[in-house]
Amino acid sequence: MRNLFLKTLYDKRAFIVGWGLGLGFLGYLMTIFYPAFHQDSSLDQLIRSLPPALQGLVGNLNDLNTLPTYLGSQLFNIRIPIFISVLSILLSVGLTVGEESAGLMRTLVGLPLSRTRILMSKWWAIVTICLIATMLTAVGIECGLLAIHETLDIMVLLRLSGMMWLLAVALATIIFGIGLATGRRGLTTGLGVLIAVGSFLLTTFSVSVDWLASYEKLSILHYFPAADIAQGVFDPLDLIVYGALVIVFLVGGWLFFCRRDIR
Repeated sequence: MRNLFLKTLYDKRAFIVGWGLGLGFLGYLMTIFYPAFHQDSSLDQLIRSLPPALQGLVGNLNDLNTLPTYLGSQLFNIRIPIFISVLSILLSVGLTVGEESAGLMRTLVGLPLSRTRILMSKWWAIVTICLIATMLTAVGIECGLLAIHETLDIMVLLRLSGMMWLLAVALATIIFGIGLATGRRGLTTGLGVLIAVGSFLLTTFSVSVDWLASYEKLSILHYFPAADIAQGVFDPLDLIVYGALVIVFLVGGWLFFCRRDIR
């Protein structure tokens, strides 16, 4: 493979297939569950019986009434962030400090490739893998719609999928930049888990815990209000925040990576 970008995709082919099929199946599974969530009143009673602090884990009951808001709240707002966080951590850690620990990064630096090219080739591979995972999730949803004989406005699916992809790229770039800047596996993995888990807990429990509400904007998931997006409510500021995070951590990672010694 003469191209580092294609070589990276080739090396990650099993990762791409596994995560793509997994997310596609998740999209299919949650879509075919819609009739049960929508029609079974016992689920409403079960959810209402939960303590207020835990109701953020199942979303707003009113969002179960229509298919777009159901997918927004139950799939994109609750489950997708969990899987996207794991995907982003594994992918970014593997392509940065994972390769450095294995000695592969030192080999790459010894080749006639600039560090800038190495960084950008790997980053574009991350962007592409996140896009493939997003597209297969959308395919799974479409297959689920066929199974339950329902239809969904294509623009709703495009908006939700687009923001899912931006979330994945932003989170992966943050971890990618930290890994390239520090070269420390434990630090990169720890910060990645802290950002992902901390964001999920903040967004989930700020709904019912008053003192957390003022900190909720620190969560990267705050800028992916999937239930609102499903209803056509869209804030351009969310795009700006994700774009700014990508630029800051990509440039920051590049500045440190080009100047530090590779272990």
